[in-house]
Amino acid sequence: MLRLNRRHANLLPRSGWRAGAAVQFLILFSLYFLWSATWPSKLQNNNNPHARFDLVPSLEEQLSATMQGTPAIEKYSLTVVLPVIASTLPNLGETLAPFIYAPDALREVVVICPRSLLSDTHRQLRYTLSFALRVHPDISVHPLPDLVDHHRAALAAISLVKSEWILLLDEFGLKDISECARDYLLNPRVFPLPVGPRGTNLLCNSSTLSPGHPFQPAAHLVPPFVVRSNLMSGWLPPLQVSDLWSAFGEFVSQSSLDMVGGVIIAHRDKGLYTSTDRTNANPLESQGSGADHDHEKQDNLGDTLPRSTGFVGFVFPLEEDLRKFLPTACKILLQGYTLLAFLYNTTGVDAITHKLTGDGCTVQYHPRSDVTFTFSHWLNSLSEVPDVVIGLDEQDSVSATFSLTLERHPYLNTTLIRLPRSSLPHTEWMGSLTLQELRYWNVPEVTVSVITNDRPHSLQRLLTSIQETLFYGDKVALRINMDQTSDPETMRMVQNFDWEHGEVFIHHRVLHGGLLPAVVESWYPHCNDSYGLLLEDDVELSPLSYAWAKMALLRYRYGEASGTSSNLFGISLYQQRNIELRPEGRRPFDARTLFQSNSLRNPTTPYLSQIPCSWGAIYFPSPWREFHDYLSLRLSQDIIPMTTTIVPHVRSNKWTKSWKKYFIELVYLRGYLMLYPNYEDFVSFSTNHLEVGSHVRSQPEGEYERKKKLFRLPLMPLPGVSSDKSPNILDLPGGTLPSWSTLPVLDLMGELSSMDTIEQRGALRRAELHLCSDTRLLPLTLAKLLCDDNSYV
Repeated sequence: MLRLNRRHANLLPRSGWRAGAAVQFLILFSLYFLWSATWPSKLQNNNNPHARFDLVPSLEEQLSATMQGTPAIEKYSLTVVLPVIASTLPNLGETLAPFIYAPDALREVVVICPRSLLSDTHRQLRYTLSFALRVHPDISVHPLPDLVDHHRAALAAISLVKSEWILLLDEFGLKDISECARDYLLNPRVFPLPVGPRGTNLLCNSSTLSPGHPFQPAAHLVPPFVVRSNLMSGWLPPLQVSDLWSAFGEFVSQSSLDMVGGVIIAHRDKGLYTSTDRTNANPLESQGSGADHDHEKQDNLGDTLPRSTGFVGFVFPLEEDLRKFLPTACKILLQGYTLLAFLYNTTGVDAITHKLTGDGCTVQYHPRSDVTFTFSHWLNSLSEVPDVVIGLDEQDSVSATFSLTLERHPYLNTTLIRLPRSSLPHTEWMGSLTLQELRYWNVPEVTVSVITNDRPHSLQRLLTSIQETLFYGDKVALRINMDQTSDPETMRMVQNFDWEHGEVFIHHRVLHGGLLPAVVESWYPHCNDSYGLLLEDDVELSPLSYAWAKMALLRYRYGEASGTSSNLFGISLYQQRNIELRPEGRRPFDARTLFQSNSLRNPTTPYLSQIPCSWGAIYFPSPWREFHDYLSLRLSQDIIPMTTTIVPHVRSNKWTKSWKKYFIELVYLRGYLMLYPNYEDFVSFSTNHLEVGSHVRSQPEGEYERKKKLFRLPLMPLPGVSSDKSPNILDLPGGTLPSWSTLPVLDLMGELSSMDTIEQRGALRRAELHLCSDTRLLPLTLAKLLCDDNSYV
């Protein structure tokens, strides 16, 4: 009994406190006096079988109250130590995610791994950080001998730590750690004992926790836990001890009078807050047995939640963020989907649903409260599982838990969309997407491929426009392809270019190839969800170019039309203003005028054309692979002599050095189509400055300026940026991209046609060329492509 009193006396926070004998005597005498005073009342409850007879409740209560009153640690005073082994290396990116987007307390992440895994660990780390925010904690990798246990290696790595506090992990990081515990570990408090969610309960010598108390005494903890670095560095692990953590707990308990080896975080605590949350809250006020029971039921609710056919959740820090997103939310509501938001940095006194009204609709939201104080608890409070969750790509402790929370049952099929705060006012187009299209948000992988040589001024203009393009939080790889003749200024510009949206690959040819191989070899798809945005350096982009491309990709490649749009080979950013392929030469073109003259219901509709665009366009994986195979066959002259005319009566037959000549041949033979925008005044998502180069010869200035005006188009600005009345990206029939079957189809001459007609033309021409008289002469891919009408899907 006296020993319990002594533990009581030492649970108050202290730093290096060592009581003298007199002080110890006074504390023990006082506690003994208090215990004696309460003894009769405890005896009176002896007839109650549910009464707690010992001093354990007051011990836990005092510990919880003390933790709640303790301040958070200082900024940049926490170092994470993470051991990596072979089985956890493939998931290193997921394990590091909570720390890459960690709060200000985190200073560094120390990764340790066997020497045999060092190069693979570095590779995984580089890949992970290529998708991270530009500002993240320092991350270092240190090898350990292959025969050393990784737990001992983690302890040895503590000598590398320079900060005051350590978050010691096992090889799984924060996997399967509750939201509450994770919140504490990333925002720890100044407390002299180790604190973590796992360990052996001191009072019952098991891992079972007593109900109703957020912090409970432990005999010892196991990782993950937070501890002062000087406490860890003062302990020498015994060589012959199998249970390191039990030995460390014994060391901690014997280093002072309390005999407590650590503090366990009870994972269902409603009173566990970070230093910035609810500073006046008293978590002990609402911890009756009924509240605990309800909360436990709530945690298990997710196992039986029904899945909605249309439920979208928003998770933002502030009401201001939701207000910026409100026009998009209203469009989603108009489609009949259920919406609910969680504002985790907006506090409320209870779980009452609040409302935000604007743009003709009302969106309901939950502020952070006693019931919904973390992302996980908010999800568990819902009556349905969200199909889509939209949040910010922010660097805070709550957003860091999004992915980990949604990777467990029943949220495995919930799509997470993370948007930069700066993009929120420009997301209205997302409201036109169907639920199916939103759920495929993270599937397309776009690579921006720049082709350049010796026009540094043009390249700088293009790179600037790419940097100003909104990518809506997507990871977009960048390839810059330079020919052997690239000038020093171009090479310097490429080397100094800063890209924050994904990986960068620089390709420099050692032999001059010209424009045809430069374009064709600039990108190749690595999977069927890989798309290439091909940009020659005399092109310039609109800041909404990626929005148009992604909106069209999701509609026609992943929406309801995905099964019928196999003829689509790409998406043009450029709006056609001239038809180049007529035998008599270039002719002006206006899609709206053409559609009006033919009495189409919606002359403003986007349309499909067989003409490939080289002035800013997305190309699809399967047709681009086919183009590589076809071009190899064509240039080899093994089956088709170079003098053979594939497409009759088109001007491109004279383009001897153009890659488009051969792509037009493939398009004609297969009946392929590209999607084109059709906005008022030819407002476009890319424009061509017609710089002097491979296809544009130097000419008198007056003639040159006249030609430039034929091709240079106005770029669509961000809403509210331009003083002129400019079209909006949703200036479409019905405010959304039309269904696939209603899109007008144009042939190579810019005349209205149909899908059946252009497919029949291609099949007839293939028969005329006798390409399939002996399919053994063709590579298998081309035999299927050119000879089997039903082979390509």
